[in-house]
Amino acid sequence: MKPTFHHKPVNGPFEDPCLYVRLLREKRALMFDAGTIGRLSLGDILKITDIFITHTHIDHFIGFDTILRGLLRRPQHLNVFGPTNIIECIEGKLKGYTWNLIEEYPLRLEVFSIDGDVMRHSSFYAERRFERLDREDKPFSGIVLQDASFKVKAVSLRHDIQCLGFSLEEDFHINIDKAALLDMGLPVGPWLSELKRAIRENAPEDKEFVVSGKTYTFKELRGIAKITKGQKISYVMDVAPDDENIKKILELIQDSDTFYCEAYFLDADRERAVERNHLTAKLVGKIAREGGVKNLVPMHFSPKYRNSPVSPEEEAMEEFLKGI
Repeated sequence: MKPTFHHKPVNGPFEDPCLYVRLLREKRALMFDAGTIGRLSLGDILKITDIFITHTHIDHFIGFDTILRGLLRRPQHLNVFGPTNIIECIEGKLKGYTWNLIEEYPLRLEVFSIDGDVMRHSSFYAERRFERLDREDKPFSGIVLQDASFKVKAVSLRHDIQCLGFSLEEDFHINIDKAALLDMGLPVGPWLSELKRAIRENAPEDKEFVVSGKTYTFKELRGIAKITKGQKISYVMDVAPDDENIKKILELIQDSDTFYCEAYFLDADRERAVERNHLTAKLVGKIAREGGVKNLVPMHFSPKYRNSPVSPEEEAMEEFLKGI
C-alpha cells in the first residue's frame, strides 16, 4: 500500500520542531508548526496549503515569515490554524512590514483560532495590504479541517498557555488492484484519481468514465479499488505532564500509525519538566504504548542533552517497546 501522507521532521531533534507532510499525487503539503524552516526549498514551501500551529513560542512560529515571503505571488490561498491568539499574532507579524506595493499580489491568508468551543476566523488579503477582516465565528467540536479524503483534529492542552495537539487522519485508503486493472485491459493514468474521487463522493453507479476511448460506468470500475483503513499521524508538542493533558493526548493519538511527540526532558529531570510544563521522554514512551501507536518519533529535545550518555530518544523508545 502506498501511503497517502509522506511525512518527515524538517529539523533535527535538538532544533526547532516542524513537521512537513506531502500528499501523494497532489501538489500539496501540510505543515505542523513553523519553526526555522531553512531546510525547505521554495518548491516545498509553494506546496503548503495548510499550517497547524501548536502555540506561538518563537521556536514554533518564527518560520511563518519565510513561508509568507515565498507564497506572496501564489494564487492559491493559505489556511493557518492555531490557538486562541493566532489571529492577533499573524496580524502583528503582518503589521511589522510595509505593504505599499502588493495590491496586485494574489495571496490570501485565512486564519482560524480555537477558542473553547468556538472557531474564530479572520482574513488577510494582499490586495487589501493585509488589512484584517473578521469573519463570522463558527462552533468548534474538535475538527479544524475536513477535506475530501482526510480530517485534522485539534485538542486544547496546557503548557502554562494554551497549546494545541493535532491528529491527521485519512477517512479510508483506496488501493488499486493492479491484477484486476490488467484483467480489464485498463491503463494506469489520471482517470484513476477521478475514480477514487467518485468512491469518496459516493457517486451514482451510472456515472461514466472514458478510458482509452472506451466508456465505462462507475459500477463496472469500482471493483478494481480495494478499501482499507486510512493512515493516521498525530503531533503533540510542549505540554505539561499532568493527568488532564495525558488523558486528552491518549484520546487524540489512539491507534496512530505515527506519533510525533516532544520528549524535552529525561525522566531524571522530571521535577524540571513539571516546572517548565514539558513531557519527559519516559512519559512519552508510556503514552505512546498505551495509545496503541505503531511508530513513535520522539523529537524536540532540550539542548542540555546534546552530549548526554543517554538520549531522550533512547529513553522514550525503551519505555515504548516494553512488553513488545
